[in-house]
Amino acid sequence: VQYAKRKLETKHYDYFIFGHRHLPMEIEVGKQSKYINLGDWISYFTYGVFDGEKMELKEYKTDY
Repeated sequence: VQYAKRKLETKHYDYFIFGHRHLPMEIEVGKQSKYINLGDWISYFTYGVFDGEKMELKEYKTDY
């Protein structure tokens, strides 16, 4: 999150997408910027979807 905030000091980015921490997170880091950590597929079943305009963090639902 600190990295994203520092980068926003010099240029605007809509999204900062990360995946290494394995924890799903979606945090506003600026007026129109978000930090998104995709989580993982093994424990949280989370993934990201970008439709060309917005990025969403989603969770795959299972029946078990």
